[in-house]
Amino acid sequence: MSPSMPMINHDDGSEDDERGIVHIPWEGSFIAFTIDPAATLRYYCHGGDAVAKELAQDLACKQYAGYCSQWNGGLPDPEDAFNRIWLRPIQIGLTKPRPNLTDKFKHATADMCVPILPTTAHPLGRTPLPISHPLPWSNCYQPTVDDFDALVEPQCYDYSNTPHFSSAADSAITDYTSEDVKRIDAIEAECSVGALEVQGALVNNNSSDSDSIQSVGDYAPSLSDDIDAVENILFSSVNDPMWNKIFTPAIKINSDLGVIKVLSDPAELWDEHATLKRSVP
Repeated sequence: MSPSMPMINHDDGSEDDERGIVHIPWEGSFIAFTIDPAATLRYYCHGGDAVAKELAQDLACKQYAGYCSQWNGGLPDPEDAFNRIWLRPIQIGLTKPRPNLTDKFKHATADMCVPILPTTAHPLGRTPLPISHPLPWSNCYQPTVDDFDALVEPQCYDYSNTPHFSSAADSAITDYTSEDVKRIDAIEAECSVGALEVQGALVNNNSSDSDSIQSVGDYAPSLSDDIDAVENILFSSVNDPMWNKIFTPAIKINSDLGVIKVLSDPAELWDEHATLKRSVP
């Protein structure tokens, strides 16, 4: 996490204390959020065409909660139309299937998460994450497969009473994520081996064409390589063309978690992400 955050200066010259009023979520702070189709279209295509607008309007976006893991593109600027943040959504219970994630992350298993205190149960016995004060839901877990890049329009909220993770908790999540990435790589490799075996069975054993079958490595690039490619652009400017490589929806946020009537699962968030991506011209 970054060591400092621009403060809001008031007319009387005073500044808010740490985790007070700022124009973008503090790193480590929890927020309520929903995908904002209209703002997404405004960012990508100045509002979009009639077909895109109709598709976006039909998208019923649900309510989620998560914490801001980091600001993307350097320190956020209140003068920018949008700032980018890296979100880690939370869930109730263990990790559910993620069919709309990338080919590799769709192999996520139920234990790819970490309990958030006071929840302690976990199939692998993972150490629960401490939090500044309890979340308003029980049985909460932090999944390790749902890092979510989002656009946020600058708007001031007071984060002084918002639950937040320490940098140590964020580091622990990152460590568990690295562990689970290796597990997913192994699962993906096993799936590729199975695909190759099927392909090989269709080739005549006496044919020289069988020598042309590629290795598992050709079919299963490391997920860690994909992550490295993303990290290479994390600290580029919000307006840098490299960001166009990643579809990034805009979200509406609120520092008051009490606005959430029903906390939705991140698996549904990725369904919305996929639908909105298809609507962008």
